[in-house]
Formats: sequence, C-alpha cells, structure tokens
Amino acid sequence: MPLLSRLIALCLLLAALPLAAQVKPLPAPSPLDAPPKQAIPTATGVAYVVLKPAPKPQVLPTTDMIEFRANAWSADGETRINGEQSGPIMGSMRRLMRGQPALARAIMSTPIGETRRWWFDAERMKPGYPGMPDLPHVLEVTVLREVDPTKAPADVAAPPADAIRTATGLAYKVLKRGKGGGRPTLDDAVMIHYTGWTTDGAVFDSSVQRGSRATFPLRALIDGWQEGLQLMSRGDTFRFWIPGPLAYDNAPTPGAPRGMLVFDVTLYGFGKPLPAGAGQVATDDPQAVPEE
Repeated sequence: MPLLSRLIALCLLLAALPLAAQVKPLPAPSPLDAPPKQAIPTATGVAYVVLKPAPKPQVLPTTDMIEFRANAWSADGETRINGEQSGPIMGSMRRLMRGQPALARAIMSTPIGETRRWWFDAERMKPGYPGMPDLPHVLEVTVLREVDPTKAPADVAAPPADAIRTATGLAYKVLKRGKGGGRPTLDDAVMIHYTGWTTDGAVFDSSVQRGSRATFPLRALIDGWQEGLQLMSRGDTFRFWIPGPLAYDNAPTPGAPRGMLVFDVTLYGFGKPLPAGAGQVATDDPQAVPEE
C-alpha cells in the first residue's frame, strides 16, 4: 500500500481507537493508574514525563494537521494503541479533539521531536473511543512534524507530462482511488473536500482550511469541475489543472482568480440535491465514504 494511503488508513484507525483485541500488546509502563512522583504536573491537572527530549529550541505544534506516533494503555494493562503496529499517523487535531480530546491535548502539548508519557484520568479521556473502559489511561506521544495540507504541489505551475488531458483542455491526475462504483451526473449534488491554487502556488480557496466538507450542485460549478467530477467515484482524489476558459475567465464572479487554476479534490459522496437552508444544499448519500 502506498505510504499516503497507509497514513490515511491509520488516521481513520486512530479516530475510532480499535479495541484491545485488534491491537498487538506492548509491555505496559508502571504505574498505569496515576502519574509517578517525578511526573511534571501541568496547569490543566494532567502530568507527564519526558522520555526523549526535543532538540532545542523546543517548538510546540500549532497547525491542525500533525504527524505523530502514539502508544496507549488503559489502567487494566490492555494496549489500546501500538505505535510499532500502526506506524506514524497524520491527523487533524480539530477532528481528534471532538472524539479523543486527551490524545489531542497530549499531542498539542508535546514539542516537535519530543516523546512524552502522559497520564489522563478516566473523565479527561471522554468521550473516548468505542468500547473504552471507564479507567485512567497512559499515552506515549512522539510529535514528528507539522503538516500543511494546503501546501502547493510541486507541479502547480503546469500539468506534468503524465497528466491525462481531455478534449476540452482539462488536465488531471489520479492521486488516490476509492473503491470505485458510480459517478455523479450534472443533476447531482457533490460532497467534497478541495483546495485551489493559482499557478504561482497561492491558495485562494480551501474547504480543508475551513475544516468542513463542502456540498455543491454540480451543475452550478465551473465547467472544469463539472467535467472533472463526473470522472470521479466515491473516495477518489484527483488533481485538476483547469484552463482559464473552463474556470473563471468568462465568469462574472467578483474577485475570482483568472488564468489556469489547480485543484485537489476528494469526492466523498453525491446524490439528489436537498435544501439545507440559508441558500445551502445538502445530499443524502448512504454510500458516502467517511471523512479522512
């Protein structure tokens, strides 16, 4: 499996924190139910010990997307995350905070390049992962690096030689394939994540930056998206190079960028447009793939 696909899969794995039966056991540290005397307390009431110091000067992560390694045990000695088994994980801290606030806080409070062991009581672990026991947990976290998912790709200036070109001038590459299946039509609404760049590498729009997937009636989008999204299936991620005439060159949209535009688009689902209030649209797609 390609590295990016592996990291995405592991991020999804972490979001649900699998049950102990699915995780290879690791030797549990001691103590598990409370921090030792030498642990360093924080202002929020949790404590940690440094297992491997970060290079100086220490820098705490500040971006939403962070790559890290983690091990975790509940106080009954069960291994809940095995970092050797899962490898590095790349995740959104905003999304992780909603389901696994203790892990998100441990990551954001650990300097880049450092490994810390954290103790969290049962209440601070909630809402927690499926099947989580009402017990304290120990989390070992190594923060590897910050990740900018909206960083311009190396080929932003022009389509590379291996890009596929259509008769209209649209160029595209398949970055990741989903499970296949149906494709949207112009009558559908599409549920997507996307980032758009001008050819000098400047981001001009991104649902990823906003932290929320977007849903649009496909027929209402620019010609390049109308053509390109009909080539995609659920779970696919494509990169599109859209010539100006298929983008905003002929559109009376104030402030819209001109010339060729580059988009990375992930299609999660599609279906009949449904009104969502305030001029918005939604779609009810039982086959929609989960957000990464």
